[in-house]
Amino acid sequence: MSEKSKRLMMIYSRLKSGPVTIEMLSAWANKNGVQISPRTFYRDLEDLENSLMLSDQKLVVTVGEKNRKSWKIEYINDEEPLTEFDINSYILFQHFLPLAVTSSRKDSIEKMRRLFYQKHSKSHFEHFVDVAKQQITSSHFFEGSDFTDHPQILDDCIWSVQNKRIMELQSVNYDYTSISSHIVFPQMFLPIQILYHRGVVHISGFLENNDQLLIFGLEQIEKYKLTNDPFDNNDLLQKLETELLSRFGITQNINHEVYDIELEFTKRTGNFVHNLFWHESQAFKQLENGNFVMTLNCGINRELVGWIFQWMSNVKVLKPDLLHNLVFEKYREMVQYYEDDSALISNNSFRPCHVVDNL
Repeated sequence: MSEKSKRLMMIYSRLKSGPVTIEMLSAWANKNGVQISPRTFYRDLEDLENSLMLSDQKLVVTVGEKNRKSWKIEYINDEEPLTEFDINSYILFQHFLPLAVTSSRKDSIEKMRRLFYQKHSKSHFEHFVDVAKQQITSSHFFEGSDFTDHPQILDDCIWSVQNKRIMELQSVNYDYTSISSHIVFPQMFLPIQILYHRGVVHISGFLENNDQLLIFGLEQIEKYKLTNDPFDNNDLLQKLETELLSRFGITQNINHEVYDIELEFTKRTGNFVHNLFWHESQAFKQLENGNFVMTLNCGINRELVGWIFQWMSNVKVLKPDLLHNLVFEKYREMVQYYEDDSALISNNSFRPCHVVDNL
């Protein structure tokens, strides 16, 4: 194959994934050590239009600001073109995915982008996507940052959930969700659902030996083994939904009780909090002084207490006494650290009275 033929094929390959300008082609050539003048590129593009286009493709030239030209391949098909709303939906989906997904699946996301372009090249899809790289983004705050094994673990978990196959969890690291210290691994685990919560992708399921619900962040799973042993998940799906309704977030409750909870928020904080979703049972009432009272019907767990701390002095626990005392004791422990200037020690337990499991 001649040098020109190789060059034409490379330009053609580049055009198949999106539009190009002469400047872009020149930058590509310099990067690859190819010395070609802009005039040669113009001739190459003309040759491509006349000789290499397939029956379902055509080369389209667009003139932008300052007579700047761009070339792209349009795919000729009878499918309904994407609307601007459709394109924005795709862009939002791509850029608001968890960092764990976007970082570990770059090739797949790029493949989808190329397919979209091929199917909808007449809709200016690629222009919206390029603009979105600067105009639509995510802070990825509170999301995981280590994705070495994430793609494989996530795919294996999805396979196990979809095919209703037992997983053997051999080693699990640190604790996101207050799993009891009494649980020792390895354990046979019945995976039910992939769950995204507070920046982390989790796997939810039950232990085979006692039907206890466990929820793990994928980053926690250090060692596991897939099995081909099937299980019936029909009753477990309903059980999972019922159990999660009893929790604030996904953290294990300190006991098996469900409480009527009342929290008072200052006016300004309450105006913010009452517009967001926290739990299925949430309800709000505004008081005469402008403050808000939030009511919940759920269990008490580390996640609830930590969430209350998030609002600092803008919230007060009204009921029940158990939650009030937990929050008060944690505040007192924190103050004691500062007053005594004592060394920090790991403290991951609530022991208010008869607590079933460590929190």
